[in-house]
This record gives sequence, structure tokens and C-alpha cells, in this order.
Amino acid sequence: MNKKYFILSILLISTLILSSCSNDDTLVSNLELELAGAKEEVSSLEVKVEDLEGNLDVLESSLEEKNTLLSEQENTISSLNSEIEALTNSPSQSANLLNEAFTVLGHLANEDGAALANHAHPTRGVRFSPYFNVDENNDIVFYPGNTIGANMFTNTTVYIWGEFDGTGESIGGEYAYYHSRFVYDEDYLNPELIGINQIVGTGNMNNNIEDVYPNESYVEFHFTGFDPQYMGMDWRSLVLVFEEDNGTYYLVGIVHGEWTA
Repeated sequence: MNKKYFILSILLISTLILSSCSNDDTLVSNLELELAGAKEEVSSLEVKVEDLEGNLDVLESSLEEKNTLLSEQENTISSLNSEIEALTNSPSQSANLLNEAFTVLGHLANEDGAALANHAHPTRGVRFSPYFNVDENNDIVFYPGNTIGANMFTNTTVYIWGEFDGTGESIGGEYAYYHSRFVYDEDYLNPELIGINQIVGTGNMNNNIEDVYPNESYVEFHFTGFDPQYMGMDWRSLVLVFEEDNGTYYLVGIVHGEWTA
């Protein structure tokens, strides 16, 4: 080979090799730039992810607080509904009881035994107690269709209704007598005070109405007194006791109250 051509060949090969190396360096440089850019994007994405995770924590915390608040509100609403139901039912029940008591009181005032029989308990009957200390064993009990009825006020049978306070003498007489002395002895249709399941009149005698009638309801019609010189010692009360059965009130007791020695 001509020496001249050999040198030219060597120079050409060297140029190609240098060119190739130059291209590789450029490629590497470009790759490094792209990698650096990718790293920046990854870093930026990591920052965004951290921000999103932070926001998610805030949202979860806010959601938890809202759920807690909602639960508290639901409990409050439930409590209010219970109170509203209690307030709604209680006056209704009291109104029904009071209405029944006044109805019975009207029959007593009119001495209408037949009408009274419709309100008396069909099996327990009605116990008559002359004082607030109810005697379960000895107080007279009348039953509808028998001693409570149309002939109630004309019945001539003499009963022992108890003992007079102070003297201990027997309270003996027909029902009409007992009625005028220990049932409708005052205008109870127009009382000064009314107690619904609450005793109003008080005296020295033990009041055991709630002990004898623990599951029943009662209404007390009360007068605080009539003659000022007695300073209230001439108070009078009439208590009507009822058993409630599926919304219906049945008379089971008539208790008379007055000051006792």
C-alpha cells in the first residue's frame, strides 16, 4: 500500500473513532440531563404526594370530627324526642285521668248509682275509706251490679264503715248517710286545689294511700278550710283512686280526708 494512502486511512479511522466517541459523550450528557429532569419531576411529585397525604389527614380528621358531631346531634335529637314524647304523653294521660275523675265526681254529686256502676272496677269493686289511713281488711267494698247501682242510695242495709277519729265510736249507717258525711260532704266539683297523683291534704293521721294503691293513679279534690277561726284545721279532701287498663280508668277507691286529732 502506498504510504500516503496508509496515512490517510489511519486519519480517517481516527476521525471516525473520535466522531463516535463525541456522539457517545453527547448521548450520555443528554441522558444525564434527562435523568436529572426526571429526578426533579419525581421530587416534585413526592412533594405533591406529601401535600396530598397531609390534606388527606386533615380531611380524615375533619370527617371524624363531623361524624362525632353528627353522633352527638343524633343523641341529642333522640333525647329531645324522648322528652317530647314524655311531655306529650304525660299531659294526655293526666288529662284522661282528670276527666274520668270529674265524671265520677259528677255521678257522686248527683247521687247516680247506676251511672257510677259503669265506672267502677268490675271485679275489684270500690273500697270506701272514711280517712286517709286506708284499712285494707275492714273498709267496706261495693261492687257494680250489686251494691253499686240504681238502688245504691236507697239501700237500707246498715254497714260499719270504720271508727270516728278521736272517739273511736263505730261509723254505722246506710250508704246514703255515709255518702253525705264521708264522700260528697263538700262541693268537690269546685275545689280550691286538685292533686294528680300527689297528696294535698295533710294531718296527724298516717296517709297510706300510695302504700295500699302502689300501682294505681289518684286525684285529690281539696279545700284548705272554711272558717278562718279554725286556721285550716277544717280542711276537707276527697281522693278518687283508679286502676288503668288499656287506656281505661276504673274506680277502685274513694278516700275521704279531714283533719284528725
